[in-house]
Amino acid sequence: MTTHYTIPPIMDNQPQFPIKSTALPTAPYSSRAPSPPYIHVPPPLHPSLANPNNMILTNTNNLPNNPNSNHHPNPNNTTTTAANETRDILMTIHPTPTAVHTTGLSPADLAAVTGGGAPQTARASVWVYEARRAAQPVLAFLYLGPASAAKDRAFLAREGITMVLCARDARFAGGAMLVGGARRAVEGMGIVVEGIDIADGRELVGVFSVAARMVNEHVLGLARQGRKGKVLVVCETGNGRSAAVVAAYLMTMYGLGIVQAVQFMQLQRFCVALGDDFKFQLATYEDILRAKGDVGVMSYQQPQAQQQSGGMGHAGGNVKRRIEQTEEAEGEGSDNMVLEMDNERYASRNFAPFVDRGY
Repeated sequence: MTTHYTIPPIMDNQPQFPIKSTALPTAPYSSRAPSPPYIHVPPPLHPSLANPNNMILTNTNNLPNNPNSNHHPNPNNTTTTAANETRDILMTIHPTPTAVHTTGLSPADLAAVTGGGAPQTARASVWVYEARRAAQPVLAFLYLGPASAAKDRAFLAREGITMVLCARDARFAGGAMLVGGARRAVEGMGIVVEGIDIADGRELVGVFSVAARMVNEHVLGLARQGRKGKVLVVCETGNGRSAAVVAAYLMTMYGLGIVQAVQFMQLQRFCVALGDDFKFQLATYEDILRAKGDVGVMSYQQPQAQQQSGGMGHAGGNVKRRIEQTEEAEGEGSDNMVLEMDNERYASRNFAPFVDRGY
């Protein structure tokens, strides 16, 4: 007699054994991609506030505007005026040598564009609300402002503007309203008007280098003719796309990080308000510039190192063995180093996203 056993089928959508979570979330969460970290740009501090030990104290009894003061200003005293101007300087920047590798300029061209490598300063000043309608000089040869500033012929002539660069929204580039309006406004003044389309998203990073090249080519071309070029970068408000272009230019030519570039720019034009999207793209551009600079420096130093090693002759074999031994020694402790670095990442993190379920 044969006995048959029937095994019930196992459904694919039903687990064979019930699964119960052993962890509980400590806060609400979602399954979307994580948001990029917020980029905070604090206002720059005055040197006296950044270093309280060097704070300069002023005797109010000797101020010129005090009626009880015995102070009589001397119009020929330039020492006091120079000291006051120096005291108001909050930031000073210098052209970076790595711009040769990131822009393709020669050292001579870099000096010609930046006025012989002259430092640029940003001073503490009083900002008035009406100033947002005008343009301000961020550098000696680079201005930032709204589109209305490109139509102010008196301002353009007074400041010696030679080029207007319109940073327009790529969605409305076909209308050519921004560029066309600027060209009609400067007709007969000999001012070059160019436009650059800026779209939202990752395409914005590629625009930064294009805008920097346009500015450099214009200023350099006039410098070779013995003239001084000045570029006015505008958008509809002077606080968005054009400000992002100017910040990227500061990062390209002066080696600033995103925070320093925005700080320097806001000291000149306080109403600049870059959104998170622009900041994220500028942060990506900063990484690209750093990588290009590192590659350029390495490619410049490598031929020199080869020439030096070629002169060593028969000592090359010994050098090779020493390098191999060094790499071997580094490889032995690399695992421990990675573990230590991984632990350091969580040293300051007190938040635990999940906790064990209590039974």
